[in-house]
Amino acid sequence: MIVALMAMASTAFAGNSPALKSILKAKTYAEAEALLKSGLSQLANDAEKAAAYNKLVDLAMAKVQHENATIATNQAVKQMGNGKEEPVDSIGLYTSLINALDAAVECEKYDQKPDAKGNIKPKFHEKNAQRVYDQRGTLANAGISYYQNNDAKNAYKYFAKYVDMHTEPLFSQEQAKAEADWKGKGIAEDPDNTAQFAYLAAYYAYQNKDIDACNKYCELAMKDEKWAKEARNLKLTVVQESLKTHEDSVNYARSLEGQLAAAPDDENLFGTLVSMYNGLKMNDAMDALFNKKLQSDPNNFIVWAVRGQNAMLDQKLDEAVEHFKKALNTQPDNAQILTYLGACQLDRASAAANRAAGKTGRVPEAAMSQIRPIYEEALGYLQKAKELDPNKEKANWGYPLYRCCYQLYGDEDPRTKAAEADTH
Repeated sequence: MIVALMAMASTAFAGNSPALKSILKAKTYAEAEALLKSGLSQLANDAEKAAAYNKLVDLAMAKVQHENATIATNQAVKQMGNGKEEPVDSIGLYTSLINALDAAVECEKYDQKPDAKGNIKPKFHEKNAQRVYDQRGTLANAGISYYQNNDAKNAYKYFAKYVDMHTEPLFSQEQAKAEADWKGKGIAEDPDNTAQFAYLAAYYAYQNKDIDACNKYCELAMKDEKWAKEARNLKLTVVQESLKTHEDSVNYARSLEGQLAAAPDDENLFGTLVSMYNGLKMNDAMDALFNKKLQSDPNNFIVWAVRGQNAMLDQKLDEAVEHFKKALNTQPDNAQILTYLGACQLDRASAAANRAAGKTGRVPEAAMSQIRPIYEEALGYLQKAKELDPNKEKANWGYPLYRCCYQLYGDEDPRTKAAEADTH
């Protein structure tokens, strides 16, 4: 019994393992990380593993604190107008904060495990939660910095880490304290812009072709009313790009129907469903959707624009003109609709001129006096489209404008020559 008690005592009061001692003696983060990676299996228990990861947090946070102190000193020097500012290692600051965050999460994993008696007595939880959570603004600043430098990979990394902190169990108490403080001060919901950064994380995940991450952060952003629309639009884009078969497309259209029923005022969702119906030639479903939409919104731009385009493609020019004019009432400066409307009026006038000319090839002046106003109306729409979109970024108004000038002024007129130059 005495031997057994001595054995128990030696176990209970044994010192740190050699592996942990080496890690705790490390002077730099890189050294401690290398020792931990190579010696993790040699650590005696979960408590030692927690201590080892906490050492990484200590070393990483030392760098964070040093750079933050330099920033604070520089700000004071700038305000006082004397002294010399010291260089700030921004990349080192950002990298060390990520290291501290990751190490703190790993430390928490082992720190929350029960000891030999089944008790959970975390040793590092409170300190790590507070000191890392307090630096969450630096994660946001890092993401913004990389965003401004068009670094999609790192922008995603830091925006994602910022958002993940808000759902990480290690920081749940700190997050709850912050929310209670905001509420007590009457500050608006989401004052630390979690939803906005979730959307940015989703956007950069999409840029990096990480679709699972994109969907994850879209879902988080969609919980906030201010960012729900943008996040939903991004998610729609991702889903549309993944469609491979006709059946996929039909099923997706059906899912959009359900989403639209839940958010009937979402114009992008409505437009996406219209686009799906149009592409799938689901004309009856699209007509029913349009008729329902017009009951609540008789001037809906999408309805009249799409109906105009379809009528134009079917060469039902009178209908197309009628629909485009209704679309133009809602968006009078839409260069694309102006171009379509001008082209339709041009074709109507040309068809009338061809009928009037008959076999002679010449349009009687009496007939031309009735046709000319249609050409002039077409010209007006096309000239406005040119004015609004001079570089043809939204609509190719060049050739129909030239045709209008040719019919109205002849091929030698300077106005026609100028319009011809715009076709190139």
